[in-house]
Amino acid sequence: MQHPIDGVDRNVQMTGVPVPLTVISSDGTVIDVGTVTTNAYYGTFSKSWTPPAEGDYTITASFVGDDSYGSSGASTAVSIGPAPAEITIPEQIAPPDYTMTIVGMGIAVMAVVAVVGLLIYKKK
Repeated sequence: MQHPIDGVDRNVQMTGVPVPLTVISSDGTVIDVGTVTTNAYYGTFSKSWTPPAEGDYTITASFVGDDSYGSSGASTAVSIGPAPAEITIPEQIAPPDYTMTIVGMGIAVMAVVAVVGLLIYKKK
């Protein structure tokens, strides 16, 4: 029979199951990363973890089983390389400030106009 995942009356409270995570490094060191709880609807899980050093790691997830499902396990592998080099951002060169030049040019133009105006006024 096909029933909705959350029950015929939509009243089933689903909970995830615990999944222990273990990491085995390329030199054989076993690291217990911890236990995560799966998403009740999809069975997915995640865990943040920072490896202690560069190298190859095998990550194993295991489920011991319960009343609904038998035990199971899965693994994957990752290779950790060196951290990226520090990025150095060059200092920005500030553009020149031409404010005083523009003000000086404005004053010079006004002075020239004033002198020319005085000369024209005196000729009349």
